[in-house]
Amino acid sequence: MLPDWIVVGAGTAGSVLAARLTEDGRRRALLIEAGHKPTSQFVAIPAGFAKLFKSDHDWNFESEPQLGGRRVIYTPRGRMLGGSSNMNAQMHTWCHPADYDEWAAQGATGWSWDDVAPILRSQENFQGPDTAFPRGHSGPMLTETNRHVHPLAHSFVQAAHAAGITGPADCNGGAAEGAWITQIAHRRGKRFSAYNAYLEPAIATGRVDTITGAVAASLLIESGRCTGVRILRDGRIEDLRAGRGVVLAAGAFGSPQILMLSGIGPGDHLQSHGIPVLRDLPAVGANLQDHPAAAVVVSCHRKDTLKNAESIGNLLRYLLFKRGPLASNAVEALAFTRIGGDEPAPNLELAIAPFEWRNEGLEPPQVHAFSIAVIGIKPRSRGTLRLASPDPAAKPRIDFALLTDPEGIDRRVMIEGLRLTRRIVATQPLAAESADELLPGPGALSDDDLYEYLAGNIQTLYHPTGTCRMGTDSGSVVTPDLRLRGVEGLWIADASVMPSVPRGHPNAVVAMIANKAAGILNSP
Repeated sequence: MLPDWIVVGAGTAGSVLAARLTEDGRRRALLIEAGHKPTSQFVAIPAGFAKLFKSDHDWNFESEPQLGGRRVIYTPRGRMLGGSSNMNAQMHTWCHPADYDEWAAQGATGWSWDDVAPILRSQENFQGPDTAFPRGHSGPMLTETNRHVHPLAHSFVQAAHAAGITGPADCNGGAAEGAWITQIAHRRGKRFSAYNAYLEPAIATGRVDTITGAVAASLLIESGRCTGVRILRDGRIEDLRAGRGVVLAAGAFGSPQILMLSGIGPGDHLQSHGIPVLRDLPAVGANLQDHPAAAVVVSCHRKDTLKNAESIGNLLRYLLFKRGPLASNAVEALAFTRIGGDEPAPNLELAIAPFEWRNEGLEPPQVHAFSIAVIGIKPRSRGTLRLASPDPAAKPRIDFALLTDPEGIDRRVMIEGLRLTRRIVATQPLAAESADELLPGPGALSDDDLYEYLAGNIQTLYHPTGTCRMGTDSGSVVTPDLRLRGVEGLWIADASVMPSVPRGHPNAVVAMIANKAAGILNSP
């Protein structure tokens, strides 16, 4: 019997969709995933996410050279059931009301703050009290304020407050600006991902089937309607068909790649790879955004940073009691603020980790230190996602085009963010914890010096978005109800549909998109 829905991609969006599309008991879904079950022990251990980098659970993407060709950026993405929600830093943010109101103003009707806030609230089960804003307490996504933080995180929050970054008691639920201990997707000392919240229970109902180890090679489109998906599994091609339709949930890299492999995308680019053009949509793969980030790393007087997280004592604390540094999400506090007086909402985030961040997390800490990530959360720059080959197993070409906006605003935000971070480090009580600045280093003082540091060390925060943006204009890829323009029976519901990257950590936003999509698709 045909499934009602085929969902391509089993990350946060696909996990939510599989559960929600089948919850009424009348419909079945088939979920296609290139990876397998999240079997690594480092999935459950909150501080262990970097151990998954470049593993079998990681797509292990790399960008095209950035900033004058000097920087190729490693970009991890989860390749497993549950996707990147099984290897992120667990940070739970609703992002800012201005994000959604901007989406609506750009043509994403039905996606304003008033439209989406009830969904963000309903999907969470926050293990804490309401403070400034009402929170959700009965949804499937278990979240809480991190209870396993290092004293350095508290010192950072206090120093940020002393430096003037103040705001409400809760970073979620409204127009938040300030500094806080992070809220995380967590349950009893372990990661609680979209796989745990949505997909495992959905599979247990028997209404969701999964095919793992399968790459989506192309969509099956007949007489202008998508009827299924062609997959590559174990070296064989298989055609799978759906009764009601197909939903792409393969993310900002995977969804546009699948469209282009199917002949939907920029016509000249498809022809250059010998792919017949079914529908010329130049916006497919355009509008790529991610949050640029670079760390200020400071050695400290303490000898109990997460450099020692894997000591025998800490391993035993975690194994026996699910406590200690391994129970932490590693990025333990954050601050949202503004660079520039004319900004309507925060455009800068600072986030502290009580350890030395080395080589994009690919190397373990060598000294006792803390790292404060400087993050541009409202970037103007736009990049592209393009095919490297018509081979569906080939990785796409990813060009973030970081810090390339014509006005130079992204560059200015990052440089001023580095300077603001130094001021916070020099503010008590964090100043008492600090020894020497390791990066960018005390000699990096001028704008040119700091840009040189960025050129050699910038990365993204692993939040790719926007490559199949929604809108009402003819250049958008999907309509506000997430239908692909010009093809029946095909929807996209993942980070690729965002008109712009939101201010924060968007895992909850992706879940919201999938929850809203399920409501649209399940409507009569």
